Amino acid sequence: MELSFGQWEGLTWAEIKARDPAGAVARRADKWGFVPPGGESYALLAERVNGCLAGLGGDALIVAHGRVARALMVLLAGAPPKIAAAAPIPQGVAMIFEKGTCREIG
Repeated sequence: MELSFGQWEGLTWAEIKARDPAGAVARRADKWGFVPPGGESYALLAERVNGCLAGLGGDALIVAHGRVARALMVLLAGAPPKIAAAAPIPQGVAMIFEKGTCREIG
């Protein structure tokens, strides 16, 4: 399941900035740790994803959105959270996570 933006779900960034300017500033300052109203942070998403990873018995194919890929960058590739939170994840790209690294293929 993808990251939840809570009350921000479905809004554009322009709408978020207009409705919750302080929240928009806070998220920009700490994209990994910020929790939107009623939503979850990348840090909370990573905890959830880590629980799923713990149940895997070996190699796996995970189909997910970019925010989950950013969580995997931290959990499997050891990327710093600030770097992962800002990493560009192109649409329709496969990523391989192995031996503490990640790379795009396709």
